Parts: sequence; structure tokens; C-alpha cells
Amino acid sequence: MEQISKRLVNWASILDPGTREQAEKAARMPFIYPHLALMPDAHLGKGATVGSVIPTLGAIIPAAVGVDIGCGMIAVRTQFTLDDFRPRPLAPLREAIEHAVPLSAGKYNSRVTDTARERVEELTRRAEVAGFDPGRYAGNWELQLGTLGSGNHFIEVTLDEAGRVWLFLHSGSRGVGNKIAQKHIRIAHEQCRRRWIDLPDPDLAYLVEGEDEFWHYIREMRWAQEFAWLNREEMMDRVVACVAEWTGGDVERREVVNCFAGETQVITRTGTRPIEALAGGVHELLTADGEWVKAPVRSFGRQEVHEVVLSRSGVIKTLRATADHRWLLRSRRGHGYEATTAELKPGERLQSTFPRRPAGLAVDREAAARGFVFGDGHRVGNRSYADFRGTKESAVLPLFEGLGRPPRTYGAVKRIAGLPVEWKTERPSLDSHPDVLYGWLAGYFAADGDVGTTGRPTLASASRENLEFVRLACQAVGIGTFGIRTRMSTGYGPEPTARHLVGLMRGDLDPEFFLVEEHRARFVAGRRAAERRGWNVLSVRPTGETTEVYCAVVDDTHSFALSDNILTGNCHHNYTERETHFGKEVWLSRKGAINAEKGRAGLIPGSMGTASYVVVGKGNPVALNSSPHGAGREYSRSAARRAFDRDDLRKAMVGIEYRDTDAFIDEIPAAYKDIDVVMRDAADLVEVRHTLRQIVNVKGD
Repeated sequence: MEQISKRLVNWASILDPGTREQAEKAARMPFIYPHLALMPDAHLGKGATVGSVIPTLGAIIPAAVGVDIGCGMIAVRTQFTLDDFRPRPLAPLREAIEHAVPLSAGKYNSRVTDTARERVEELTRRAEVAGFDPGRYAGNWELQLGTLGSGNHFIEVTLDEAGRVWLFLHSGSRGVGNKIAQKHIRIAHEQCRRRWIDLPDPDLAYLVEGEDEFWHYIREMRWAQEFAWLNREEMMDRVVACVAEWTGGDVERREVVNCFAGETQVITRTGTRPIEALAGGVHELLTADGEWVKAPVRSFGRQEVHEVVLSRSGVIKTLRATADHRWLLRSRRGHGYEATTAELKPGERLQSTFPRRPAGLAVDREAAARGFVFGDGHRVGNRSYADFRGTKESAVLPLFEGLGRPPRTYGAVKRIAGLPVEWKTERPSLDSHPDVLYGWLAGYFAADGDVGTTGRPTLASASRENLEFVRLACQAVGIGTFGIRTRMSTGYGPEPTARHLVGLMRGDLDPEFFLVEEHRARFVAGRRAAERRGWNVLSVRPTGETTEVYCAVVDDTHSFALSDNILTGNCHHNYTERETHFGKEVWLSRKGAINAEKGRAGLIPGSMGTASYVVVGKGNPVALNSSPHGAGREYSRSAARRAFDRDDLRKAMVGIEYRDTDAFIDEIPAAYKDIDVVMRDAADLVEVRHTLRQIVNVKGD
């Protein structure tokens, strides 16, 4: 790593003077914080250097994000090996892919295919949420989904070091993404011109956070990122279908990044549901910092899964996830880091997330009375009543002042009758005011809860359904809960009966929640005791099983919560995200760079004819948790056409099935930096997991 200046660091050992000068100009912009980082593939680009990571405070440079918003890669490892492919000529497979996926600039689908329809509908929904019509940019944007384009974009069939077959493609947001980018670059130019801002380069024009133009760009840029993601998925589905037809058998997706088996439970605003039941829709999911966000959940095909066994307070939980799924962990000192499923180690602690508590939360008196009746009351005809004895009389009876009939005494019991029957038979709506839910929970706890000698609150019920509702109500008011446990109890009839218990997390409760004095005293005495909120890893093992897997696609945080509040993670380059670096929250634009947080899987393609890499990030903080996205050009396209000819291209592509045409001369491997040098430069940014070498290459003119 080279420190060019206080605000510019460089990982590229091959860096021409023009690229260095361009990066220095960008690094001098006043809102860069803490510094601009050049990746090993850095080369000249429009406005900002391709292969640069640009953190900004309070502003975004649209040209620094680039005109191919969301450009990125996807790779799928199949069950096939070289031996499965060797007997067959590869030309028919290449031709089938070229027929299935429209190639080259301006080439699109003639209709929205059956496989693309659901993705188009999802993009339409997201555009409505973003408040814009993508048809204003490209009337045929729906037909662009599932098309490759040209330039350095490609589809390849590759082999890894073990001779296993991978399908690999690189593409972006096509014409619609380009037009979105160009529009906002023009707006940024106009904004700076109106303010008489003198820029070192016109393409460093920026938008100011907080202004309408800024947020319009963010919303539309994120839509374009999603388009790029779904575009890659659509093309990969078609490539998989081509391989299946060519081989005469189904294709198993043995390895793709970030997915769960279908039975995995996910927290939604309306309850915990299996992730497979959410697939194909957009749902409100719990994410980092207790926020609720709308995000799509999608299938990622059939893949091999690992078994992950977790424990918390003696409770065992088993999940199944792909080897490359990204987990969010926390060290003993409280520092966050990441690891893939395959990298998890026994004893590591998963991060957790809980809904935020509403401000000013207080116990609603009538709701508390209703909760008490639900737990400890009785129904008579179309009314209900509640009995009070012992400590509950003095603690809870005042809640009923003015409610029902005046109290009547029956020996040691006081009774209030004439209460609404639904107080006993119905639970409140989850859409109720937070004070109502909080009050109902407090009353129900006074009836059927207890606080142990360690201060841990536990609510018991013969009905598991009631406790499932309690967990949802707690979720709505920011109270964490532990999983429901079941014990068999005697004394309630001739046979043992099931008794269900759910623990409430002390750290989310206040003394006023406890209406019974004995409960409150125990809570206060034990509230500082340690409380294990997160889950620890017990074991991880490959299962050898292949099943359909799913994941949520969450903007910004790239994380969502599984049941029991486990926070988990969900490969673009050319994008902007909100991230925290060196103590400040910045807008981080990766132009020709990918996220290389510790443990995060990524893809670094070479050029046609050279190796590509499946990598795992090392989380280098100085590099702003980033790495290169490819080799990076050393010759411009025109210079490459002057320097090389078709014979040079043929020599470089020996042994690779490709379309032999002059159109690809400017994509010859020699026009790019030596990928081996780039990967050596990136040694402290990523770790190589697989090296892929192509046997089939598909490109557009």
C-alpha cells in the first residue's frame, strides 16, 4: 500500500500518471472522509477513477458511482466436473447461450419471458415505492432484463482448481441504468453551476445530502442496483437451462453466496415465518439497529447446505445455510466482524437485533386491566369477571376503578364482574397504540407471570398460541424475548399437561412494567445480572444435502433477523451504500470495486482468456473494506485496436471456446493489467478461495 497523500492511498503497483492525477483531484474534494482508496485495478474513468473507493460526508458524486449502476458478478458452482464436459464439443453450448441471452449494445428481448415476469413485477413494485417511472428513462426497460450488453461484460463456463464446473457472468443495469446515471450527473452539474462551485473536473459535480435532488438520485440509483441484480439472476437462470439441456440433466447449484434452507424462520412485522413462504414477495423485515425495512425475499436455486448448531442459555437451535452465507459476529470485547458459514468456529457469538422501543412508552391502565382479565379472569355468558386475592388485590385492583361493576367480597376474594367478554376471549390488535400493547402485556404478566430470584421475568400459559402472540406484542414495543419452552406439569388433572413458558429480556423492561410489588422487587434486585441475548456457535458441518435456498435482499444494512433475533447478512460494484468508517457514517461509492468486509464472499473476474477468482474479504479498514473488481484496463479500446490484431486474440484464446471475431480485439487479455499482479497487490484485501479458468466465453460485440 502506498500513501500518496493524506487523503489518497493506493494498492495499485501498475498506475499510470493520468490515473494518479485523476485520483488526486477527486481526493481533494472537501467532503472526502477519511481518504480515497485506489484498488489494484485502478485506471482512468469518467470523473472518478475506475477501481476507486470514495467515502463522502453529506454529498455524493454521481459520476463516481458510474454510468453502469450496480455492475457486478454472479457465479454458480455446479455438480459437474471437467470429465462430464470433456466428451462433448463446446460450440453448441456457447451457441445455445448466445441464443438464450441477447448480447451487445441495443440488443434486448423481443418479449418479457415467463422467467422474467416475476422479476419485472418486483421491479415495478420497487419503482412505485421509489416514486418514479423507469419507463421515462427507457420505454422498453422490461425487455432489457435478461440481456448482457457489450464491453467487458461476459458469460463464462469455467473450471476451478479441482476441475469443478462454475457458471460465471458479469453485467450491469443496461440502458435504463445508464440513462438514470446520466440524468443525475447532469443535475449535479447544474447544481454546482448554480452555486458557482469551481470543480477540478466537471464530472466531480456532486449532490448535497438533504436536498430533493440527492434523495431522488439515491432512490433511483438503488432501483437500478436492484435491476442489475435481477438482470444477473435472470441471465444465470437461462445459462443454467442451457447447460441442463446440453448435458441432458438438471443443474445443481452447489455454491452461491448467502442463502438459507427453506424452513429457516425469519422475523417479519406480522410474525415469524419460514423464509420459503416469503419467497417472491416484499416483506417488512427486522434489520440492524432495530429498524423495520421492506425487502424482497427470493429463491437462489438448489444448493448444498451446512448444518449450523447454536446454543443460548441451554437451548439448542439448528439452522441450515450455504457455505458462503455471511454471518455477523461479535467478539468478547464487543467488536463486530463477519464470517461465512464454512468459516464459523465453535464458541463464536452471533450478533442479535431487537426492535426499537417506542419513545415515551407507558402502561395504559385500561389495557393492563384487560390483560389481567385475559390471564386470570373468567367468562360467564356474554360478560367476564376477575377475582383478586393476596398481593394482587392491592396491586391490580386499582386498575379497575370505574370499570365493570363495583367490587364484591366473597370471603378472602374480591370480584369485579360485568366486564366485556372480549377481555377474556380476545387479544388486542397488534396495530394498537404501543401503550395499549405494553399495558396489556403488563396486566397479563401480573396474572400469569413470575420473576425468578435472579430477576428473570417469565410468563406461563397452557396455550402456546397465547405466548406466540406475547412475543409479537413484545416485538412491537421493543421487548426482546427468549424462545418458548414447554414443560409437562402435574396437578392440573389426571394426566400431565403441557405448560409453555417464555422469558422476557430484563434489559428491555422498566420497574413500572411490573404491577405486582413482589415481581417488581425481584426485578430491581436482579436487573443488573448478566443476560445472554445472543447465540453461540456449537458446531458447523457440511450435510452433503442439496435443497432450495432463499435469502432476503436488504438495501443499506444488507442484514435481516432470523427467529430468536439472530442478525444475519445477505456482489455489486459501481454502487453507493451508507457505511461507517473511521468513526463516521459516510456514503461509500465503490466504482469498479467490491465490498471485501471480513468474511464476505466476492468475485474478481479477469479478462477473457485469463483467470477469475472467488475470494473472501479480509476487512482491511484502510482500504475501506474493499477490493478490486477485475484486472483494470492498461490500454484504451482504441489503443488496443492499434496495438493488437485478430491473430493475437486467437493466440490468447487457445483452448477456450469463443466467437472468433474482430469485435473482441479491444477485449484481448493484453489490453488489461496482468491479473496475477492485481491479485498480488490485493493480498492484504482478500483471500483467494477458488481460481476459475474459462472453457467457454460468451460476449457481446
